[in-house]
Amino acid sequence: MENSMRIGFYHDSIGTKHAGGIAVYARQLAVELSSSNDVYVYTQDGDMAHELAASHAEIVTTPNFDVPAFELLSSLPLPVSSQPLTKLAMIAWSSYNDVIDHINEHVDVLICFNMPDDLLLSNLVDVPTIRGFLSDVSGGVGTAVHKRYTTTDTNFAISPYLADHVSTSLGYAVDEVVLPGLDADQFHEDAEPAFSSDRPSILFVGRLIEAKGIFDLLDAVAMLEAPVHLRIIGTGHAESEVRQRCRELDIEDDVTLEGEVSHDELPGYYTAADIFCLPTHVDSFAMVNLEAMGCGTPVVTTDLEAIKTYLTPDENGVVVPPGDTDALETALSELLLDPSRRQILGARSRDRARQFSWRQQAARLERLCAVAIEEAGTEPKHKAKVESTPP
Repeated sequence: MENSMRIGFYHDSIGTKHAGGIAVYARQLAVELSSSNDVYVYTQDGDMAHELAASHAEIVTTPNFDVPAFELLSSLPLPVSSQPLTKLAMIAWSSYNDVIDHINEHVDVLICFNMPDDLLLSNLVDVPTIRGFLSDVSGGVGTAVHKRYTTTDTNFAISPYLADHVSTSLGYAVDEVVLPGLDADQFHEDAEPAFSSDRPSILFVGRLIEAKGIFDLLDAVAMLEAPVHLRIIGTGHAESEVRQRCRELDIEDDVTLEGEVSHDELPGYYTAADIFCLPTHVDSFAMVNLEAMGCGTPVVTTDLEAIKTYLTPDENGVVVPPGDTDALETALSELLLDPSRRQILGARSRDRARQFSWRQQAARLERLCAVAIEEAGTEPKHKAKVESTPP
């Protein structure tokens, strides 16, 4: 494309259907930017997401390093999880198989979304790098090492809350806030319901870890007097504990664990549910709330600053204090008993969610890329596109 930038996105699971929230966010921005720029997506091989495959982005793949050996290591009592190991393996492979050369030859600016990728790639590539802060990170040795050795000068955050936290608590300069958007053509109230139930249904979508409030939700459901069915979408290290808690609370027949569901299939689950509930303890945005709102499903979530970016308590959603099971049970009970209020909240939340546009947010990131290139003193590359697999 003449007079366009060549923008690289580097993330291990940005391209696959089974990606989490961070990867979905990165992928949507890549898709939007590919309509006006030459976009290269560097990701692990796998079942590619339709929207990315159908876009103008060039996909450069590495082998998939989500291997059982890394999962085994993460299950041991060691200060390491499988995710950093996967990312390090991908970068190591990239270094020895010409992916780094591919970036240097065909990309004007490279965007990374986590600490290991940014730390290593900012020192390996010859183009300016941009770091996206997408999760609520804390300080520590890793942050200190990253700040000391990264060469990245341009950063953005996923929400005003996270931008303030990263700036004031961690000492990074944040140049822009790039919010998530909503694909209103995908997430809408007319999506075909994915399930039916003879009881009111509550839906949870997220990783099965304590920080997402899944155990608070199970406890609250067990306290409800009215019959209800809870449907859980997601996987995580606490899955066995979730099943155990269901047995202890004697709610096994009231809970369905769907496991992993692709992002394309989520709209039908949102529209099938009477209430969407994410009682998360900490979050930098919680995109699943916005997706549920876009489908007109009333949301019960927690009173976090990041969530208030799009949800106004009692106006287009319901919030409770994180970790307060009694308050969560009361909020769910009252909403289950009030169909009229559910309808009003659903309509208001749908209108609010549609104010968030991927195109507008991609434009913010596009301007940030142009600034990073200009400050680095490099000229955008305008070459014919090459094959998407590096030599």
